[in-house]
Amino acid sequence: MTVLYVLKRFPRLSETFVLHEMLRLEAAGEHVLVDALLEPDDEPQHRELETLRAEVRYVDRRPRLRQPRVLRIHARVAMRAPFRWAVRAIEAKRQDRFRRFVQAGIVADRIRRDGVDHVHAHFATAAAEVARDAGYLTRRPVTVTAHAKDIFHVDNAPRLRQRLDGVDAVVTVSRCNVDHLRSVLPSAVSVHHVPNGVAVADVSSTPGTSNVVLCVSRLVAKKGIDVLVDAFVALATSHPHLVLEIVGSGPLLGELEARVRANGLGSRVRLMGRLTSDEVALAYGRCAMVVLPCRVDESGDRDGMPTVLVEALARGVPVISTNVAGVPELVRDGDTGLLVPPDDPGALAVAIGRLADDREFAARLGASGRALVSTEFDPTTSTARLRGVFASCATGGVR
Repeated sequence: MTVLYVLKRFPRLSETFVLHEMLRLEAAGEHVLVDALLEPDDEPQHRELETLRAEVRYVDRRPRLRQPRVLRIHARVAMRAPFRWAVRAIEAKRQDRFRRFVQAGIVADRIRRDGVDHVHAHFATAAAEVARDAGYLTRRPVTVTAHAKDIFHVDNAPRLRQRLDGVDAVVTVSRCNVDHLRSVLPSAVSVHHVPNGVAVADVSSTPGTSNVVLCVSRLVAKKGIDVLVDAFVALATSHPHLVLEIVGSGPLLGELEARVRANGLGSRVRLMGRLTSDEVALAYGRCAMVVLPCRVDESGDRDGMPTVLVEALARGVPVISTNVAGVPELVRDGDTGLLVPPDDPGALAVAIGRLADDREFAARLGASGRALVSTEFDPTTSTARLRGVFASCATGGVR
């Protein structure tokens, strides 16, 4: 099967799961292609990118039908399916998304030329719209992986039904997301749970002695990093030896830097910036625990299933998080990790202190979490589930 991935931006440092998914599909024998709507940011790239065989193409960012090359492309697409082209063009004009339709025509032309069998998009936003219309124009099945911001954010939630109208199936990363999507999407759209697969790694040898608390995250409100910094203020007296390493970047970087300075935490809180997957792996190896105090932010956005927590437990590193969205499916309080209420720095400080003081308990949590990841987040199983969704769309016909 030749599978065309339609992505908003590729590659992207914070979306390692997309790269790993494509690599596993290639290893399973699928032929993968990529159409990206935006070129990558100026940021480090993961080493694994070098092993991806997929040809990556960047779709015109603001194409116009009056441009000769774009007009020729759309003419070829329209000649093969004039009724479908006209119907979707009228809809796109009416819904004020004609630019995405023009991009979809460019993608549709590649689908025909390269013999694409299936179209898949990550995130139910612009990429999903382009993928859906391209699949419609070429009668190819289309699937979309929905994550979190594209489902719950106040700017995206009202448009979810429209963006996924006409796709053959939706994939998502947690059972919590499955329940939510089934409640808001038409019953004709099938929704499937496919976890982000993460292979178990060697058990970390350092949690018993390390004084490093690690957080790997985009610096955005829903991650609750400000709560983590405040928890370290509370830990200043009881656990002054603990050090917090925050890996990642984002719009709240300046605010967090100011918070660290204002609380005199400069020697105990290190903002590490963006790191590659190899560098993050080293960070996992030297830490005592991974903490991610997720919350539902003011926009309604939240985490569906934070990959960083899966990656930590895959290495046997104990984790602390909150009972938000799909997190309790992975972090089972007192069994595979600790859960605290969101926006509660005091409770978070107590949990961090507990793992720091009781290393045997922390090690048991890490081992139990690793066992859970080995079964429920097995990458071979996740790849097989995804391929099964693709295959069911092919046999079920295209709407």
